[in-house]
Amino acid sequence: MGENKKEKKRTYILNIIAFICFSTALVLIVLLRLFQVQQVVEWYNKYTDTLKNFELWIQSNGSTWVSVLIIILNYALKGVIPWFPLSCICVAVGVIFKWYYALAINAVGMTVLFTIRFFWGKSFGGGNAEKILSKYDRAHTIVDKSKLGSTVILFLLRLVPAMPVNSVSQLYGTTDISFWKYILVSLAGFSYKLFSFTLIGHNFFDPMSASFVVPLILLSLFSGIVVLSLNGMISLTKLTKPKKTENNNSEEG
Repeated sequence: MGENKKEKKRTYILNIIAFICFSTALVLIVLLRLFQVQQVVEWYNKYTDTLKNFELWIQSNGSTWVSVLIIILNYALKGVIPWFPLSCICVAVGVIFKWYYALAINAVGMTVLFTIRFFWGKSFGGGNAEKILSKYDRAHTIVDKSKLGSTVILFLLRLVPAMPVNSVSQLYGTTDISFWKYILVSLAGFSYKLFSFTLIGHNFFDPMSASFVVPLILLSLFSGIVVLSLNGMISLTKLTKPKKTENNNSEEG
């Protein structure tokens, strides 16, 4: 009964998160449509020059090699101690640099972050992530180092919104996955968030443009789909487990 109650609570929470993601996307779509209204455009144009000047000032004073080193240092610190949310760092880089430079810098920064926490896990173990997973047999089995699907699960974990990046990295440091496979899969799974945040930062000073709003819409929609898919995958795992137990019992009999 207790386990059933936990499953219902988990399903409820994940459905709520998905609902929030889809609702956010709907609100943004409505706002995007509203931004096309002539009166709103005229009101916004009064502030366009000020925003553009501020954007040019930030880009001219911030896009230096020193800035790049400071940004990479921030990513490295994020791998060791609680720091600014990753989304804020990605967006800030998009504000300072041209989008293609920003995307490359964010990708390098994420690689540094993934690397630090991966080897942290190799040296000190899975920490809190391993303790939490050890309480749930199905979750621990899914991420167990002996499973060939380890890279697939890693990819899915990187897709899930709000999934702790450091905890997943540290946990995978305890498995026998190769380092380069881990890095490539992690970057692939995180890429849609990295690209969206970078574009949002690039268009930060034009919040009424489609270039700013559309990445937010896609990020919200995709996050909702991922959460629902995760919910379905966990439920499917739960349904298949009793069958294995029954088969084992029949063999013993």
